[in-house]
Amino acid sequence: MNRAGRYAASDKSDPIELLHIIYELPEKDRMLMWVEGYIDLVIEKLPHYAKDILTSRKEKWEDTKEYIKEQVRDITKKEEYKHAEKKTRKEFALYVMSHYREFQSLLFSSFDGNIKEKDIRRYVYRRRFSGRHKYR
Repeated sequence: MNRAGRYAASDKSDPIELLHIIYELPEKDRMLMWVEGYIDLVIEKLPHYAKDILTSRKEKWEDTKEYIKEQVRDITKKEEYKHAEKKTRKEFALYVMSHYREFQSLLFSSFDGNIKEKDIRRYVYRRRFSGRHKYR
């Protein structure tokens, strides 16, 4: 939890001081609050007139998350993908790496049957702030 989250969780938090902390945070740290799931606590503690700072960003990130979920859902519905799922784990991994390299972490989680909301949030975060984009 970053400084803003710790401050918002404390009993003696001041909304104005929290606002100053939020203004100082880079976009990467604001998004990290969303990924780790405590952004709602921070938004709740902000002054009424400043809640839009994080609310609009959160909505944008949630829309991106839903878009990624939909893409993964579309991939998993394809007959070619279903056929690859029935093969051995190694053959499935080779198929995913050659056809859907960008979504491989989510597809592997889906294959194991334990894809979670937090996994998709982490994917959105890594996609936005990762220095390595080798999907071509």
